[in-house]
Amino acid sequence: MEQRQTHPLRPRKVPAAQGWQWIRQAFFLVREQPLTWVLFAVCYLLLQTLLGNLGQFGQLLGMVSVPLFAGGFVLAAQRAARGDTLRPLDVFAAFASHWRQLAGLGLAYCGLLVAAMLLVVLALLALAGGVAGSEALTAMPLGKQIVGLVLFAAGMFITSLLYWFAPAAVVLASSDPLPAMRRSLAGGWLNWPAVLLCGVMLAVLLFLALLPFGLGLLLWLPVMFVSVYVAWQDVFGDGLPPRG
Repeated sequence: MEQRQTHPLRPRKVPAAQGWQWIRQAFFLVREQPLTWVLFAVCYLLLQTLLGNLGQFGQLLGMVSVPLFAGGFVLAAQRAARGDTLRPLDVFAAFASHWRQLAGLGLAYCGLLVAAMLLVVLALLALAGGVAGSEALTAMPLGKQIVGLVLFAAGMFITSLLYWFAPAAVVLASSDPLPAMRRSLAGGWLNWPAVLLCGVMLAVLLFLALLPFGLGLLLWLPVMFVSVYVAWQDVFGDGLPPRG
């Protein structure tokens, strides 16, 4: 059964430093039931590995399944924040309750990525005078190369803002994919410094998680997904609870 909308439509602006607090609060939630969260991460990695071995179609299914898992992690984080004991199958909760919306979100996000990459390629071609190929790009003046890099980074960041809060908007506010992406963009654009800080810190932590044979992913993945729930609560919900 889908949940009723319980969060305000309009996002609130939070300080940039909250981007780190989202990760910190997510870690505290994961730390309370670490074995269950690690099991969630194992399930996610096993399915993604299986789909990745099925060729391009499997890879597409893998990308579409990411919001489904993200929604499951968000719902599990909501239960954990209430003090409930998580069960192993909770990672699949969103598959049962919101699979159509989240699968649609996955397809829409894939389309956005393709569109963003196409626009970046067209912009680079324009900067290169319409000449395609890596040699033409490397032969561009440094100023144009920097402009191209900035355009690429900006396109990817705006695309990420469209998705950042979207899984939480689907499972916690019963939004359809496109309204969820619009809400995500509104909250992300208003708080882009915090989102950027959170993304950068997660990237740094991912690098560290990969060092010990990748075992750190079993902790990094739950923290990353749960930070989406924490960020949603901070921007659209009731704020962050005192923890730590």
